[in-house]
Formats: sequence, structure tokens, C-alpha cells
Amino acid sequence: MRQSTNTKFANAPRYLSSSAINNSVRGAKVYFGTGLSTAKEESCGFGIEFLNTVLTSLVIMKELGADSVLHEIGTVGYHISENRRRQLITEQLDIIANMVKNLCLENVYNVETSHSYHDCDFFQCILRYVKEKMIPFYNLPNFQNYGDYTVIQIAQMKFLYETEKTKVKVGWVIGNHPVLEKVNICHASVLINQGHLNEYYFDSLYRYVFADDEYSFVYIPAGMDIINGRKYAPYTVTKSQHRPLLTQPIKEYLESVPDSYHKRKALRCYEKTIIGNWEYLFGEIEPFGCISAEELLVEKLQYIQDRVLGLN
Repeated sequence: MRQSTNTKFANAPRYLSSSAINNSVRGAKVYFGTGLSTAKEESCGFGIEFLNTVLTSLVIMKELGADSVLHEIGTVGYHISENRRRQLITEQLDIIANMVKNLCLENVYNVETSHSYHDCDFFQCILRYVKEKMIPFYNLPNFQNYGDYTVIQIAQMKFLYETEKTKVKVGWVIGNHPVLEKVNICHASVLINQGHLNEYYFDSLYRYVFADDEYSFVYIPAGMDIINGRKYAPYTVTKSQHRPLLTQPIKEYLESVPDSYHKRKALRCYEKTIIGNWEYLFGEIEPFGCISAEELLVEKLQYIQDRVLGLN
């Protein structure tokens, strides 16, 4: 049965599987991954909502007494040029290194690139095992389209679980889906037929392949297009999306977007997630004088962004 914790996580939904509640995760790691592309477009860079993934992971680490945060950059399995792949990897690594230095996270925030271990014998053994377990789904149309990538994602999770002691994984989800404690072949078939390649999909299929592992999954809200309200991975922004990049001044961006329902909804989400988690970890941001509530929210976001990027 799904259980929830009494922690002070700022965002919702906030579910932990029972294994994270009943067993200590001290000495283990909180884990999340970012990518270089969506199924259709390459990334333009981290979105501002990437900070929610980072901050949520740090909050969970603190709350559960975990050892550190492991951020994996998924670098394998994309249909993009090799030059662009290398460029995106370098850009992400540079941003992460800068953030870690500016926030003094050197002792608790680690980065792994998936290509660094893909050729090792242990990973290849895991990959073969996952492929064998997924044989019942090979004839499903969506598995024919995304099966190879799905197998890679599951194998990467297992490799880090075994080698890095990743016991809690932070992902994203659209809506409010309960964590599946058990996944049988019928559940797995439904997920594959739906073809929604979000973290909930990968985590649930991991449950099918490695049913006995004490992996716990936490989900943060998806990123939101500030113009039309569509939902996306919080850390990946593409050219077709209207979402602020982490490296783009957030105040300037928000001032350029007309007021709308979706803009106000995005701001409320930023307040609950990015600002809420930041102030829980680093303390309340000092007031900026006599300004409106919305102006204060934007100023706080700009302050956080500047601190992350080393601009103040």
C-alpha cells in the first residue's frame, strides 16, 4: 500500500514507497536524471524548473538522512548528432559545476554521465537481463518504437542502484498518480500501450523487472508551458516550448510574457516548489521593500537564479 511521509516537502504530489519509510537510507543516495533531448526535439538547455528537481532532492536527502544526491546525465540513446550531443553534455556539466560551487554543495552533490559506464561488463550484464525480462512486450507497437530506450533507462537505474546505493529516485509526473508498489505483466502492458515516456513510466516498468528492489520514487510536478499550459519534463526545454531557461534572466523573461491564467499558474507553482524548497534549505529570502506579492515572487526567483549562476 502507498504511504506518505510527514516531511516538509514544499511540492506535491509527494509520495514515498514504504521501503523508504521502513528502512534507513543513511549512507545511500537520492538520485535523479536529466537528458539531452525529448522524443521529438533536442534540448535547448535546463529549464528554470530544473531547480525544483535539484532542491527537492536536497530536501529529501536532509529529511531522510541520505548520504548525498546523485545527478545522472543520460547521454546515450538519442537521435541527435554526435557534435550536438557532446555540446549539450559540456553545457550541462558546466552549469552543474557552477551551481555546486556557488551553493557550496561539493560534499553532497555528485554527477554521473551514463556513457561513462555503458561499456563495462556489469552494465552489459544488467542490460541483457532487462532485455530478456521485456521479451513479452516486443510485439507491442509502442515498445517497437521506444523499447530500446526504455530498456536502457531501466538498466541505468539498476546499475546505479547496485553501484551507487541509489535508494530514492526523484522524477516528474503529469497529474497525481500513486506510486505502484507492485507491477505485473498487465500493468506493464497498459503503460507501454499508453506510451507516456515520463519518469512514472520508467519507474513502474523498473518495478516489473526488479520487483524486490527497495527503490523509492518521489514525483514532482511537470514543467509547464507558460503560454499554453502544456506539461513537459521540468529540466528539458525545447524550441517549441514557451518556458524560461535556467540561464535566461527570469525577471526579464516573465516581464515579457503577458498576464494570463497559465502565467499565474506557473508563478504559483514556482512559489510552492522552487522558492518553498529554497527557503526551507537556505533560509527565508529577505524582503525587497514595498512591492506587490507578484513582484516579490519574481524578485525571489531572480535572487535564487542569481545565486545558482553566481551572479550576486
